Amino acid sequence: MHIVFHFFNYQLKTTQIPVIMHPVYGTLCKSAKKEKLNMNKQHLETAKQLEIKKAPEEQSTEAANNQYTKKQLTHFIEHHDLDIAKSWKKAEIVEALTEWMETAQKDVLDSNSDLQSFYSESVVNADESLNIYDDNLSDDSLENILKLVEHGLAYNVDGQLWVPAEISAEVSAEDNESSVQVDEPKKEAPKKQTTSNSQSKTTSHSASSSFEKAESIEDQKKARLEYLKKQAKRKKKGKKRK
Repeated sequence: MHIVFHFFNYQLKTTQIPVIMHPVYGTLCKSAKKEKLNMNKQHLETAKQLEIKKAPEEQSTEAANNQYTKKQLTHFIEHHDLDIAKSWKKAEIVEALTEWMETAQKDVLDSNSDLQSFYSESVVNADESLNIYDDNLSDDSLENILKLVEHGLAYNVDGQLWVPAEISAEVSAEDNESSVQVDEPKKEAPKKQTTSNSQSKTTSHSASSSFEKAESIEDQKKARLEYLKKQAKRKKKGKKRK
């Protein structure tokens, strides 16, 4: 039955007759699209639930987390299954959540190159803040935004994606470091030339030293000879007087 259907479908295509969608496959495609649409709506709804009204004066993750209500903080605990009791005081929850984020942020970026590129290009180094509620946002962008928010890499501040200065500076520094080109290794020829030059200098210096030394010895011999001659003349004079 399945083979007959495909053969019939092939005939329809070759004769340019409109193909009737398969009742089962067509339902699956519609179901997948509907599921993806629902998932995107859920992502957007979650991002809205994690909205804070204003950015903190102190540009840090802990200060930003402190802007959340205790109900919003509960979302992080449940979503990531964190070992944090909901009964704790808000300050204690914020401190523990911030400590967890410091480790989780690096892990989630290192394990997802697409998310890392999106974060660097569209969020940290973007000319303008990203509007979370923009209808033109792609499904992948919306999913990435929620991942960033749920790991404290970015915050939904009144519909705009905001990044703490401490994280932004760190990401920018890493980007600059990765873009620096490695210098070519230095050639060994100059070193050898330098060595030969130094050797020639040493040889020249030793030769000149030897020459100077030889000259001084010769001078000493001449001086000694002159002294002996003078002494000999004095002796002869002394004998004549006697």
